[in-house]
Amino acid sequence: MSLMTHPSVAPSISHFRKSCVTLPIPDFVEKSGIMNGQDPTSMEALYQRPGFIIRRAHQIVLALFDEEAADLGLTTTQYSVLHTLRARPGINQMGLCELIGIDRSTATMVLRLLEKNGLVERKQSEKDRRRNTLMLTSAGENLLVRAAPLSNAISTRMREVLNDEELTQLSHLLLQFVQSFNHRVRNPLLPDTATAADQTPTRASSS
Repeated sequence: MSLMTHPSVAPSISHFRKSCVTLPIPDFVEKSGIMNGQDPTSMEALYQRPGFIIRRAHQIVLALFDEEAADLGLTTTQYSVLHTLRARPGINQMGLCELIGIDRSTATMVLRLLEKNGLVERKQSEKDRRRNTLMLTSAGENLLVRAAPLSNAISTRMREVLNDEELTQLSHLLLQFVQSFNHRVRNPLLPDTATAADQTPTRASSS
């Protein structure tokens, strides 16, 4: 079964594709916004709020990834999991969650599907028999090789509307925002301290 057609994945992909088509796109040039006297109760006022724009941009990126990865049957979360297991072979599930900022239930669902499709396998830790570690299979490694052009393909799509300088500035500003508020979310990204197989990042104190 393709990862993209699995019941737990396909509905969300379909939602993102449809939402990117059906929501009307406001004219940001002619409708200059709240600061220029726009009615704060209008839909345009909502469309121009930074939080709404960021959420909408996230939906669009997911839709672009969906288009580019259709033949591979990958979602962005599945790709992140596979990429992390290649970078940190032997990490456990908690460490995986901390490195890419997903909760345990999401990780469990995604890993179960990847295991079912022969892309990931669990092995008993040599250092602690009570723990399982995660490894890519040869099929998982091969899929990542095939997926390598995805990043460049999506960047190319973004360059249809942004030049290199604008794209760099956008990335810088988003990174600054994410780093500043990383600690405010339920599943923060933690420092990438796993430098060897079977190592797990240490969860930061909540204080």
